[in-house]
Amino acid sequence: MMLAAVPGCTGPAQEFVNKIRDESTQKCNEGNQAACHTIVQQVSDTRVLIESTAPIESGTPACMAGRQDACQQMAVLHGELSTWCSMGNGKACSAVNTGPWPTGWDEPALIDAAKLSCLSGQFKPESHTCQALQML
Repeated sequence: MMLAAVPGCTGPAQEFVNKIRDESTQKCNEGNQAACHTIVQQVSDTRVLIESTAPIESGTPACMAGRQDACQQMAVLHGELSTWCSMGNGKACSAVNTGPWPTGWDEPALIDAAKLSCLSGQFKPESHTCQALQML
C-alpha cells in the first residue's frame, strides 16, 4: 500500500491533483496496471495523498482466511477511501462500491484494533496503515 504526502510546489494543490490523475489515467490506458489502481486525493491546500487499490485484491482473501492484520489493514483502507468518496472522489467511490471487500466484518472494531497495532509496534509507524489512521 502506498500513502504519499506530496506538497504542491507550484500553484494550487488541485492543479497538482489534476496532473497526477491525468497522468495516471493515461498510463492506465496504455496498460500500466499500477496506474489503474492509483487514487489521488487533495486533503488540504498543500497536501495531496496518493493511494493504491491494488492491496484489496490480496488483502481481502487474506482477511477472509482469518489473518487479523490483513482485516485491520483492509478496514483502514476502506475507511480512508470512504472518507475520500464523501469528499467527492469518484474513483474512491468506485473502489468502495466494487471492492471486493471482506464480508461480515466489524470495520470500526478493526480500525480500533489497527490503532492498537500501531501503538504496540505490530505495524510500523511509517506503514500505510498507521499513516492512514492519522488522517481518519
